[in-house]
Amino acid sequence: AKQSREEGGRTDDALAGGLLLAWAVMSVRIVVLAAILYPPLVGPLLLPFGAMTVVTLAAAAFFLRRGRAEAPVAAGQVVLKNPFSLTAAVKFGLLFAAVLLVVAGVERYFPGQGYYLVAALAGLTDVDAITLSMTGLARSGGAPLATVVGTIVVAALANTLVKCGLVVATGGAKLRRSIVAVTAGLVVVGV
Repeated sequence: AKQSREEGGRTDDALAGGLLLAWAVMSVRIVVLAAILYPPLVGPLLLPFGAMTVVTLAAAAFFLRRGRAEAPVAAGQVVLKNPFSLTAAVKFGLLFAAVLLVVAGVERYFPGQGYYLVAALAGLTDVDAITLSMTGLARSGGAPLATVVGTIVVAALANTLVKCGLVVATGGAKLRRSIVAVTAGLVVVGV
């Protein structure tokens, strides 16, 4: 998104396509995590996440196809970082523990209530922690599959809205319009 503003919108369609391809990975990753941790959850997750993946990939294909006509811009230097950062792992572990603690508290003190709020808050930063904790809850029989699927969808939509907000805050006008339109479609499909 920042690159969009720096380049004056010359590659916004290609950038939108790239952003959306990265967003599609989230939906696929959620279903794969469920398949590994609790296979009975996969079926109910396929409808919302399959639909969101199809919309995201269709929009990405549209923007990438349209972006071929854009004038290429020389790429800047790519800085490579270690993908196995201990700091990132510790942060994820702490977030996961916090989400587990909050979900356990909701389950104990407000059974059947509050999961959607927890999911929306957790989804603001990450969907993996809430996916893992809710999958564990489903596996233990602590919540019906419909509730678990709903909370995971809420987390994914909250995360998508945050990513859209980042694009709106840092991207160029054309990129903002494109991403906001796709995000609106994703919210409708997800709901």
